[in-house]
Amino acid sequence: MTVYLIRHGETDWNRALKLQGREDVPLNADGLRQAEACAAALKTLPADCVLTSPLQRAKVTAQIIVDTLGAPFYTDGRLIERDFGALSGFSLKDRAAYIATVRDAGEPLDAVADRMLEAIEEYGKKFPRIVAVSHGASINAVLARCSGGEIGSGKTLLLNTGVSRLSHRNGRWQVDFYNVPAEEAMRLSHELDSENT
Repeated sequence: MTVYLIRHGETDWNRALKLQGREDVPLNADGLRQAEACAAALKTLPADCVLTSPLQRAKVTAQIIVDTLGAPFYTDGRLIERDFGALSGFSLKDRAAYIATVRDAGEPLDAVADRMLEAIEEYGKKFPRIVAVSHGASINAVLARCSGGEIGSGKTLLLNTGVSRLSHRNGRWQVDFYNVPAEEAMRLSHELDSENT
């Protein structure tokens, strides 16, 4: 099984460096352009299905990709962004001050990784090549789990429409590459697939 994890396009809250969490913030004009450029770069990707978070910033990004790839499209709540609790909407500066005085980290990272991988593995029983459009914190939780903490949560700032690829081999997940623009993801994928044939 191969999974391409894609972060949604930019929103105004991304630009302002505010935690979005479960707030349903739409893509801005740049985010729409990013989604369109990502879809164009992925046009030859052999995807069997596209999964998406139900939040509109991910769902719209996924729909633009689906319109190019023509793959079956599924919305799954397990791909939603991490629940940041009281930290949602905070800027970088404000959340640092808040965390210093209050212990509310929101949804545990292990729970985020569990639900994300559960959804991917469930769809993977039917679809061996999946595109999953989700969110920065949720994707980072998966990257941290699959890399043994080398990358991901607390270490990796994901690009809007950045692509990470996971493969499931010999009963375990591995990170093939992470956080690259879609064009670079296609080049790396072709190289990896050529090596494995």
